[in-house]
Amino acid sequence: MKIYLSDCSGLLENDLPRFLSALPPGRRAYAGRYKRTVDRAAAAVGFLLVSRLIREVDPALMLSDWVIGEHGKPYLPGAAFRFSLSHSDGLCAAVLAFEPIGLDVERIRPLRPALLPRFCTPDEIALCERDPERAVKIWTAREARAKENGRGIGQKLTALPTEGVTTLRVESDGRAFALSYTSREAPEIARFSPDELLG
Repeated sequence: MKIYLSDCSGLLENDLPRFLSALPPGRRAYAGRYKRTVDRAAAAVGFLLVSRLIREVDPALMLSDWVIGEHGKPYLPGAAFRFSLSHSDGLCAAVLAFEPIGLDVERIRPLRPALLPRFCTPDEIALCERDPERAVKIWTAREARAKENGRGIGQKLTALPTEGVTTLRVESDGRAFALSYTSREAPEIARFSPDELLG
């Protein structure tokens, strides 16, 4: 299993055309829906990150053929592998595995207490009040599980098990992130600059 990371938080508005022009039209339109520069950059760089992963497994596959499932999970019809993609505050993360997989990344920061009941059980809320970082870790673990089953965050997140989800703390450009993926397998992790993904 491989997890690839790329931090595009340093890209400026005038950097974006280079990355957007490397995308198929549908993904370019998707990236264009974001208002903030960092989010448009992440949508583009995230796609290129997944492209890099997939080319290493099968160079003949065309990522432009990926399909978006009913609840937003992307997949390549007929491929033997699964992938998952996430981005937060400019850090993009992608995973590829030969089993169902889900991944989520989120910047570690205090969360509003009113959000906690959406993804934490009452017992977990009590723990989060003493340890705010735990809330972000639970959030990413549940969202990774929701991505794994392909039904997205519209389902009841508190009902999703966190057993078997691995959560790592990842640092990037002075910021801390929780990165969760639905496997106990130790991944091969590689980092790429956004420009490396264009080559």
